[in-house]
Amino acid sequence: TLIQSTKELQSLEGEREALGGIADYLEELMERDGDVLYILGPGSTLKRVAERIGVEKTLLGVDALYGGRAVGRDLSESDILRLLEKYPRAKVVLSPIGGQGFFLGRGNQQISPEVIRRVGVENIVVVSTPGKLLRTPLLRVDTGDPDLDREIVKRGYVRVITGYRRERMVSLSGG
Repeated sequence: TLIQSTKELQSLEGEREALGGIADYLEELMERDGDVLYILGPGSTLKRVAERIGVEKTLLGVDALYGGRAVGRDLSESDILRLLEKYPRAKVVLSPIGGQGFFLGRGNQQISPEVIRRVGVENIVVVSTPGKLLRTPLLRVDTGDPDLDREIVKRGYVRVITGYRRERMVSLSGG
């Protein structure tokens, strides 16, 4: 039998609480924005956040929400571009790869440089639990387009949602 230490249990509880706060805050933003397409990147963090909101999400795919309901699942780049024709106002929600810190370009190639340019760098929303940020103090981009990477990295920092109405500024780096 394995027994977790009190510190580990508190850490797990804190991560669950942070995920709940991130979900509540994103849901609030989606309700406020109304006519904005939300493109959700891959990963377990966003899958759990989507489930807390009440939306089924693919683990490794890119999905889209509009008006609080799914309008696309496991989307390709061309699927996303088609959705952007229909819903021109959009935000991309991403979470960094744990331990590596990449939030663009690795594991989410469907969110291509063209998609990013259409949505606008300012409409990229990054979410992460505080624990994941402790392990990834620097966030990275590697879109495959050096000019776009430089444009993103020159901002210096990215705002990361870490809980309900909780945000942290995190340094950026190229791939």
